Amino acid sequence: MIRLLLIAVSALMATTAATSASAGEITVKVRGRPAAVVHAEIIQAAKQLCQEDLAGNPAANDLAPYCVREITRDAVIRTNSPELVAFDKAQGRSVYALRVALR
Repeated sequence: MIRLLLIAVSALMATTAATSASAGEITVKVRGRPAAVVHAEIIQAAKQLCQEDLAGNPAANDLAPYCVREITRDAVIRTNSPELVAFDKAQGRSVYALRVALR
């Protein structure tokens, strides 16, 4: 299993108009940690990245849950952890909720 996981906002955010040109990156430690803890940290990292990238976008509050979900799913898949993938699939939609403040 991967020891560290880098979560990056890249192609997903390129599809949303008027977003920042640079992608953020956050490291989440994976090895030897429970799936629930890792998943929670991945979601927090995804929310932070989406918040930064969508700030000022008029459609931010509509796009935010999709942004968080896609970044989380991509990061979970890259861990190659069947336990984490199963945990992610068991989560409800509310876990991806995020409100973005307009600047």
